[in-house]
Order: sequence, then structure tokens, then C-alpha cells
Amino acid sequence: MVAHSGMTRIRPTPPVLLRPDPREPYRVTIEKIVNQLTRHGACWFRIFNTGADGWPLAIRVIDRPRVAWQLSSTSDEVTDVWIDGVETDLRTVRYIPFRSDPGPPGTSPLQDVFDVLEQLVAVYEYQADYYGSPAPPYALKHPQRQTAGQADAFMTQWEAARELRRPAFLSGGVELEQYNPVSAADALLLDEVNYLDAVAARVMLIPPSLLNVQAHSSLTYATTLDELRRWLTLTLMPQYLARIEAAFSDLLPRGQSATFDTSALLRMDFASRIATYAQSISAGIHSVAEIRALEGLPAVPAAAPEPVSANVEGL
Repeated sequence: MVAHSGMTRIRPTPPVLLRPDPREPYRVTIEKIVNQLTRHGACWFRIFNTGADGWPLAIRVIDRPRVAWQLSSTSDEVTDVWIDGVETDLRTVRYIPFRSDPGPPGTSPLQDVFDVLEQLVAVYEYQADYYGSPAPPYALKHPQRQTAGQADAFMTQWEAARELRRPAFLSGGVELEQYNPVSAADALLLDEVNYLDAVAARVMLIPPSLLNVQAHSSLTYATTLDELRRWLTLTLMPQYLARIEAAFSDLLPRGQSATFDTSALLRMDFASRIATYAQSISAGIHSVAEIRALEGLPAVPAAAPEPVSANVEGL
């Protein structure tokens, strides 16, 4: 994340945005926040350090089961918070909700599809049981009807021969009839798994196609970039990033806001970037130096002046 004041980027980036929890990498902290949102419907974090100006320098994500709270009797406002059973100063605690529903903070999206997830687990368990120890793809056919005792005795001999890896010996008109076992596709198990996977992905606000799951949709995308741009615009930004940005903006002085840099997510291929940069330079929007900085390239060194011979007199 970076900080802005209006359209102006603030440098250096405030420590609470650069590395929110100094004990761990930035990526780990953001991952913890997202995991708390999806698992518990809310992420609680605590301010652990402030600067000389009183603004936070560091935060620490608190696992939801460790937090208890009390709401106001007249509103949905949190009035008291306990962490590990110890009452905590409300001014040092913040929470990010997955949704803005009235009531206690936090409703996990997984609760909405609990039945679907149970069905998905049941389908996977059935597949593992059925295809993990499949029945032999053949049957032994006798020309005469056999009693249960005769059939059991014959099968016992057959299984004993198979365990000893002895060749089969068929007599008395017994035939070995082979058949093709039912595949997962024929049993519609794959369709069921794909459907349930797609439902779970949508509840988590992730396009199924990004998880390599059949989307059961007529939407198509010209490029992966188009798909990522649509995901960023319709779900990732409003549901996840905007909520995290709002929470961290509250930790900055008035007039400053925290924003995620999503340029890497929508980064075009090299040829497309060069073409766009050329148009930007022609329009006077960027300079060559700025373009090189965007690409992570060093600045072009200034040309050294031509040396003047000591024997040349000035005119």
C-alpha cells in the first residue's frame, strides 16, 4: 500500500503501510487479513506502536477466536472489546468487516455455502472410496445357475489363484466377460464437482475461471488481462481492497488515504507497454525518465561534455 494526499503520492511511505507488522513481511500481514475476512467475516487488529505525532506506526492482526466484544444496547456500535479475556482500550483496536450488514461484526461467507461445502466433501469422499478400491472390470459367467454355496466356492478358488498370480483355468463352460467400468465423467461426478467448486469460488468473490474451474457461464475474455481487470473492478476492489484501504486510511493523518498499488496485477505485456509509453510521451504525459522509472530501469546518465584541447584558444 501507498499513501496519497489527493492525487499526490506521499513519500516516504508511512511505516504502517510499508510494513504494518514489523515482525513479519508485508505480504504475510495482508494474507492474514484476507484469511480472517474469509474465514471469520471480520479481521481484528491492534495498534502496537505510535510515533511522536501520535499516529500509528505498527499494527498486529488478532485471530478472531481470541476477541470478544459487546455492542451498544441502542446501536450496532462496539462499546467494549476483550482480547484473550483481558479488556482492551477500544482506541487501540480496529476491525475490518467482510460485509456491512447490521449486527455483530463479521459473518463468514463460508456460512452461506455450508450445505454446498458439505456436498462437495461428500462427493470427494465418494470418489476416493469408489475409485480408490474399484471392483475388477470383469465377471465370471457360468452356463448354469449356481447356488450361493457353489458360487462362493468357485470365487474362493478364483481369488486364491489371483493372489498367487497363477494363470486362469476355465472349464465347464465358464467364460470371462470384461466390461468398461463407469468413469467419473459418465457418473456425472466431474460435473457435480465442477458445479460445487464454482459455487464456492463465487461466494468467495473469485471468478471460477481464475481457479481453473468450469464457470458454467457464457462470458468469455479476449485476454487474461481483461479477466483480471473485470475481477479487480467488480469484486476484488469493492469487497476486499477498499475495505482494507479504509481501515488503514483511519491510521493516517487527516487528508491522507491508503491505496493498494494494483499496477502489477494489470501489467500489460512488454510490446503493449512500449506502444502505450510511446503514445504517453508523444502526448506529453510522461517523460523518458519517468517511463524508465516505471520499468525499474536506471536513469540515463547525462552526456559528458566534450574535452577541449589545451592548445585550442577560445574565439
